[in-house]
Amino acid sequence: MKVISGKTLKDLNDSEIKRILGAYRKVEIDLGTGDGRYVYKNANENIETLFIGVEPIQKQVENYSRKSQKEKLSNAMFVLGSIEYFPEELIGTADKLTVILPWGSLLQSITNPNYEKTPLISTILKSGGICEIVLGYSQEHEPTETERLDLQNLSEEYLKSAVIPIFEKNKLHLTEIKSLNKNDLKLIETTWSKKLSYGKDRPLYLLKFKKMLN
Repeated sequence: MKVISGKTLKDLNDSEIKRILGAYRKVEIDLGTGDGRYVYKNANENIETLFIGVEPIQKQVENYSRKSQKEKLSNAMFVLGSIEYFPEELIGTADKLTVILPWGSLLQSITNPNYEKTPLISTILKSGGICEIVLGYSQEHEPTETERLDLQNLSEEYLKSAVIPIFEKNKLHLTEIKSLNKNDLKLIETTWSKKLSYGKDRPLYLLKFKKMLN
């Protein structure tokens, strides 16, 4: 597994990964972590939980990786990967999985039933694990990207009819669906959510799932 450490990419073997995972009471994975702010902020506040940010672009997370090193946050880890190339070593390790305002293929995999990657999301979680997803896009504001990804209008009706059933088919039971506003975004510790909180109005939703016990 390739771990981003500042500007360096390190390979961890299985024994090293198991040692790190076993040192914490809980493991939380942020898939598509972007610049890694979410992992950095939460690791600062929850020292008994290991926060792992998975991101396909190394340069994106270098800044918060360096900050984590400087502040000796041993419970913040940044891993090279994506929904298409997720590290096998992290399958079945997460007590909680977050996907916050995804874009590109990650957004497509969650909201487009014809591009189904939901089984992977389920397998990342431990039995009884929690998945939280924050969605927010607009065909009006991002017409080119929504057309490229073949995204439908984001609405509660669409989520309930087309998206949630796929999650539930993969042992992820919906526990909450909630409409958000821009003020809610200010409370989420990601750089992108902070920017969108001052941007144009768009549909925003929080989905929470729990993986069914085996």
